[in-house]
Amino acid sequence: MGVEKGSFAFLVFMAVFCLVARAYWGFPLVGILYFIARWLSKRDDQYVAILMRYLNEDHVYDATPRLSDFSNRPKGWGRSLPM
Repeated sequence: MGVEKGSFAFLVFMAVFCLVARAYWGFPLVGILYFIARWLSKRDDQYVAILMRYLNEDHVYDATPRLSDFSNRPKGWGRSLPM
C-alpha cells in the first residue's frame, strides 16, 4: 500500500481498535495518518525503523550537553577545529 511495514502495522492496529471500540469517528483519522505515513515512506523508507531505534536508545544518542561532558574532555579538546 506504499507505506513502511511498521507504519502499516500501526495503521491496522488503529483501524481495528476504532472498529472494536465503535469509535467510527477515528476512521478519518486513520486515513489522514495513512497519507502521512505514505508521504514519509516516499521521503525516507527507513524513517520508522530509525525513529524506533532512536526512541529505544535515546540515552546513548542524547545530544543535550551536560556539565559532566565538559569536565570529561581532555585538555585542548577541539582546539584545532574550524569555527
